[in-house]
Amino acid sequence: MERADRNPSSVVLALLAVSSISIGIVHAATRAADPLETAKAAIRLKNFAGAASELQRLAAAGNAEAQYLLAAFQLNGLSGVRDTVQARGWLEKSAAQGNGRAAFSLATLLASSEPADHEAAGYWLTRAHELGFTPAVQTTGKSAPPPELRPRADLTDPEVRSEALWLAAQRGDLESLQALVDRSVIDSHDEFGRGALARAAGAGQAEAVEFLIRQRVSVDAADQRGITPLMLAARAGSLGAVTALVEAHAKHDAADQSGNTVLMYAAAGGQITVVERLLAAGASVVPRNVQDWSALDFAVVDGFPAVAARLKESGAIALRRNVIVTGTLTSVQRPGPAQRDLYAGWPDVAVAAVKTSPTLLDALLTHGADPNATTPEGTPVLAAAAVAGSPHSLEALIAAGARSTGANRRGDSALLLAIRSGRDDVVGALLAQGASPDEHTAKSEPTLTAAARAGRGSILRLLIDAHAHLDVQDTHGSSALMLVAQTADVDLVRRLLDAGARADLEDKAGRTALWYAAHAGMLENAQLLGLHGAGIDRADGGGITPLGIACANGHATLVDFLLTKGARVDEHSKSGDTPLLLAAAAGHAAIVDRLLAARADKDAQNGFGDTALMVASRRGDAALVRRLVAAGASTRLRNHDRSTAADIAEARAFGKVAELLRGA
Repeated sequence: MERADRNPSSVVLALLAVSSISIGIVHAATRAADPLETAKAAIRLKNFAGAASELQRLAAAGNAEAQYLLAAFQLNGLSGVRDTVQARGWLEKSAAQGNGRAAFSLATLLASSEPADHEAAGYWLTRAHELGFTPAVQTTGKSAPPPELRPRADLTDPEVRSEALWLAAQRGDLESLQALVDRSVIDSHDEFGRGALARAAGAGQAEAVEFLIRQRVSVDAADQRGITPLMLAARAGSLGAVTALVEAHAKHDAADQSGNTVLMYAAAGGQITVVERLLAAGASVVPRNVQDWSALDFAVVDGFPAVAARLKESGAIALRRNVIVTGTLTSVQRPGPAQRDLYAGWPDVAVAAVKTSPTLLDALLTHGADPNATTPEGTPVLAAAAVAGSPHSLEALIAAGARSTGANRRGDSALLLAIRSGRDDVVGALLAQGASPDEHTAKSEPTLTAAARAGRGSILRLLIDAHAHLDVQDTHGSSALMLVAQTADVDLVRRLLDAGARADLEDKAGRTALWYAAHAGMLENAQLLGLHGAGIDRADGGGITPLGIACANGHATLVDFLLTKGARVDEHSKSGDTPLLLAAAAGHAAIVDRLLAARADKDAQNGFGDTALMVASRRGDAALVRRLVAAGASTRLRNHDRSTAADIAEARAFGKVAELLRGA
């Protein structure tokens, strides 16, 4: 029963869910025969698909902790798309078995929904308190819960408040920052010495930086390596964040423990506007770090000629490092023993391949350099060039015998690395030189899904034109069509379908491209998929159909389309929810009207015995209750707790709703 989340409570929920996983891992060794150990071992290895599969098995068997952790996975999108519909169901099951953390997370989820269900949130908060869950005890302080969950009032645990503050700063979430900030956490920092301002600066969140400065946070607070927020903002290339910090009198000539100055960080970031701002503030071009590098060194080695030229104009010392000179050179000039070699251990051909000037690479290959050489880290020259080099470098390497199938230690090929880097030109060059559009290893992600997941539409089109295998699936079972169906790129959906992509392919959660289009509210994509034979009623692993998920998410146009196509209006999910129940739970009155007009079963009961009327009563939604009663919904039915809709409303102190139902 998914509803759109709103900040700041959704941030808190995500933190609670993730931290709970971590807590489980830390203490696993202290418990004997932990049934969740297999899932936790998979989490340690970041094998989230395997962990989700194991948690699904245990949750279905009734393990309350597995139900809670599975909900955490779904809330944070660790096993695919974020899914609060199924997550809420698992939280309810876990909480019903006495899991206090599940009850608390469920309360937070309900309080942060749109519209918020404060009564239901209060009920589960009280239940979490009764179960002895510490944050709930701190939140309530008494048995009666507050009318809503507000971070300032409810997050009394300093560690949790700090984590929430840092996350909000990194995301630039001003609403959450305003709710969370106070003197007890404003200057808090993690084990590396970084706090909210450093997080905001490093992410380039200028408005968050400005807000935190107004709270009088220390602008020069350095982490354990001496790195200040201004250095992080300069490296991120955020002119707004840099300007805010400079105007707040942050030290523009500060240096970290390695002697790297703010200007060096800016040069490495490559944004000339940031460099200009620091120079205007009086930043010096003279200092060198402990390895005798200057800001100019960083600009030249990292390939930012405009920044290098500006630094030279300001009197920066000329580069004396690892330099590639065009002309007749046949080797890379290396620095002396007292100087740092950025490419120490790299063969000359690898150094030349990652630069944009082709002269030296051509000379090296002509003189017999190995085009299949690797760096000390095991990266083939071709793969390195795919990320940092030019199309000419790839063409020269392949012509000299470089194998496009070579991969780094993670199994990533040159083509896959170019796709992830958004290098359309390099991808085109590789394909033109004969690289397979499906080039990837057993350890790596398929090229097509990598392009789709990264939003590389132009690259995806290149791969389609090169006849890539369209139905290849990643470790989650996702195909390119499923991923693109959730976006607004209708033309790309059409291209995939016209090229032969299967419309009814399922991922490991049993979801099709149409299901994802319905979930995201992409009407035109759904229409295209319908024209290509997509199954209108193909439900996912939880039994939720495209119509069900469209109803839960409030996508009225999708609901209309699916109904006109004959979607089954009373299809039950595995938890017993029908589209009407899902729409009522989310408070989507207009969709409830559409379903009633389509003759949906107004008295259908889910696995808890609840009807749509009971769900609406639990929300205290008088308008929706009137709609259902007027449509003939029964007020006499009872759920598994032997409660009628009126009993539920009365228990939640919705007196007017209870009176309305008693008189019906």
